[in-house]
Amino acid sequence: MRLLFSLLFIFIFSTNTIAQKVVVNVFMQNKIASPKSDTIYFDINKRLTWSDFKGVAQPNHFGGAVTASGFAFGSQSEYDGEKITIDIGIITFFLKSTSWKKPEINSAFHLLHEQNHFDITRLGSEKFMSEIKKANFTKSNYQQLITTIFNRVYRENDELQNKYDLETNHSINTKKQEEWNQWVADQLLKIQS
Repeated sequence: MRLLFSLLFIFIFSTNTIAQKVVVNVFMQNKIASPKSDTIYFDINKRLTWSDFKGVAQPNHFGGAVTASGFAFGSQSEYDGEKITIDIGIITFFLKSTSWKKPEINSAFHLLHEQNHFDITRLGSEKFMSEIKKANFTKSNYQQLITTIFNRVYRENDELQNKYDLETNHSINTKKQEEWNQWVADQLLKIQS
């Protein structure tokens, strides 16, 4: 009898656990940093300026400027006995103290190249949000699955950033730079609609 009760309890508990619904709300956080902050949060209406590049230039570095940007997420979950609700807020950011430019780099052309890096980062955060929306979360997999999706999308975004620099030769190939400028602008329009 005790064994039957134990097996019945395990079956009911397992069925309950499997049947529990997981609801995921994922969104872009609209954070605004103070002007004195080291962080700039992505805002489609605010473009980078050269004064945002506060880091120390590396004279032996082959590039004229470096954009330090990334995306991250915070999550919060709640269990009400029937379902797990997970809220995932995503931010895209630029760090002033680790972004730098050499003194001779001042053109709008080069600034757009760096802005594109920040914009490509924002496209990565959008892809992360899209992948989260498509994922099949369960009570047993949601924590690991969020991390797995984030790591994969972040790696893919790094690869895209490298492809951008490789194809444009860090903005030296002006024809390719113009093509990328258009591609990035088109992608940003898609996520605005």
